[in-house]
Amino acid sequence: MTRDQTEIEQGKASFANAWTAALHAVQVSGRAPLSARHALHAALLINQFSDIAFTLRGTLPLLDLATARDLPRFRANLRGHEPSLGLVMALSAAGADGPRLEVRVMDVAPEEFPSLSVADLMVSLYNNGTVPRLMLVQHDECEHQMQHLLQAASRWWSGNLSM
Repeated sequence: MTRDQTEIEQGKASFANAWTAALHAVQVSGRAPLSARHALHAALLINQFSDIAFTLRGTLPLLDLATARDLPRFRANLRGHEPSLGLVMALSAAGADGPRLEVRVMDVAPEEFPSLSVADLMVSLYNNGTVPRLMLVQHDECEHQMQHLLQAASRWWSGNLSM
């Protein structure tokens, strides 16, 4: 095996390990949906995976990702394909005016009660139809459910990986 082939194989192994770690972190975060620490850990691993994916971009099916010449262009293209990745990247950057994580009380519409977990249903019954949710809050106070963002980002990557 040549040195180039060895480096490619090592890159693929790193890629696979990073993806496994990111998926595991998203699962752990899903089991503790109000934990900012677990959500941030998952976000950081998805963000790191995006950087690792740049090194093997030629294997990705989307042409603008496969042909991106530099990491900033690659990351911009990712944000264009999947907005949740952009929000995860912004959170990971930890900028002073970037998004932050907060637990916020959210109203539950009566028609949504059947779709709630038993635990959320009980909480909502005792809290006047509200449940706590971990939210990614942007500078303009626009908010997104963090668990939904992590799931969307990991689903997008799952659908676009070719290892």
